[in-house]
Amino acid sequence: MGSGPNKALQLYSIRTLPASLPEIVRRVGAAGYDGVEFAHRFHDAAPDAVAAALGDTALEPIAVHADLTEIEAALNGESDLLVRCRTVGCDTVVVPHLPASELRTRRDIRSLSRRFRDAAAGLEDWDMQLGYHTGRRAFRPFLPDWAGKIIEETPLPEAAERYTHRLLTGLRATEPTTVPSETPMWNLIARTAPAAVTFEPEVAEIREAGYDPTALFSLCGDRIDMVHLRDVGSAGPFRGYEDVPHGEGLVDMDAVLDAATDAGVDWVIYENEVDSDPAAKIDHGVATLERLLDGSRPSRSPTRVPATSS
Repeated sequence: MGSGPNKALQLYSIRTLPASLPEIVRRVGAAGYDGVEFAHRFHDAAPDAVAAALGDTALEPIAVHADLTEIEAALNGESDLLVRCRTVGCDTVVVPHLPASELRTRRDIRSLSRRFRDAAAGLEDWDMQLGYHTGRRAFRPFLPDWAGKIIEETPLPEAAERYTHRLLTGLRATEPTTVPSETPMWNLIARTAPAAVTFEPEVAEIREAGYDPTALFSLCGDRIDMVHLRDVGSAGPFRGYEDVPHGEGLVDMDAVLDAATDAGVDWVIYENEVDSDPAAKIDHGVATLERLLDGSRPSRSPTRVPATSS
């Protein structure tokens, strides 16, 4: 194996920490991370102040999570998202979630793929990259067009819709080590160019969908730069899954790290949705990543993108 990934923290994990975003960045840097990934609080502070905190800590701003609609609005000049990204030196914007309504049928994914391609082309003009944080809905087999049409014409509460989709797709057998071609995930990869869209596997989401998280590495090839580490356990019959501490659940963390290292992934991102002290999560994340990396895979020196003012 070559040198291993660098360590990063997804700031959504500590969103309840009562501190300003620049202060949070400094605390994350002091804990020993190499990089940080921003989420919804990215708009809470002046970007110059965030850039200064990044510079003080030598943390790399590896990505910002933003909804596809916000990215599209920014490309139309209706949001300052991209200006903020440029100011803090971040060159990657990742779509964190997609609604079920955009992933039900092949017709849905054709439309979504066009939106991804258009957004990626617009971001290229900003010298920025588009990514997608893989959610479990993207791994559920397509519904037949007739079933999607019924759901569209007969709106259901979100919980009932999720149950109906799981029921219909659960009737089909799946091979957990292979992502089948009748899924939105497979088609989104096939319908977008490698240079246009990268993928950020969220291993707990993939495991919840019933797949081995390492299956995505072979499917995506070199389109994975970052991996989200989160763990889940069974919540009991008919109750789905619940967040658990890393290493105590169903995700084989060592296998994920081995696959990520073999694939030349640059960043392993600690994500923790367990309801616990956000300050403690910062230190737990570093300890967890260092334990998983085992100290035997030396970190690369991150390439800092100089922060510029807008």
